[in-house]
Amino acid sequence: MTAPQPEGTEATKSPGIEYFPKSKPWRMADGALHLLGMRCPHCGAKAFPARSVCHACGRDDGMETVELVPTGTLYSFAEIHAAPKGFPTPYVIGFVDLDDGVRLLGQVEHRAAELGMDEKVQLVEGVIRTRGDGTKVVSYKFRRRSS
Repeated sequence: MTAPQPEGTEATKSPGIEYFPKSKPWRMADGALHLLGMRCPHCGAKAFPARSVCHACGRDDGMETVELVPTGTLYSFAEIHAAPKGFPTPYVIGFVDLDDGVRLLGQVEHRAAELGMDEKVQLVEGVIRTRGDGTKVVSYKFRRRSS
């Protein structure tokens, strides 16, 4: 038999929030969510997530942290019906071309039947899955931009 755990220890904490990735590479600015990516000072290429080597020119020095724009266009998407544990189904993932040229993958907050190619979207923060202990996993995702 195990001894009761004191209040406030890991064993008795209620489920909380966890960020993915844990580094939480985004911030709110001017009422919008902005991802923190990188910009190569040599060729100007931007990327997310930030990396130490430029994907465009191969340089590995001087990469700058840059705030990416929070808006973009849905390039392609798929609705997922068989998902890993904790992901509610169905859900949509999509490739989005941010307005500053970075293409990235993320969840989209709408059903596939409600979306179309070239749909204008914006970055938002939201729950992407729930762990078995009830912990909500929060990350960036996309939502259709209101006209």
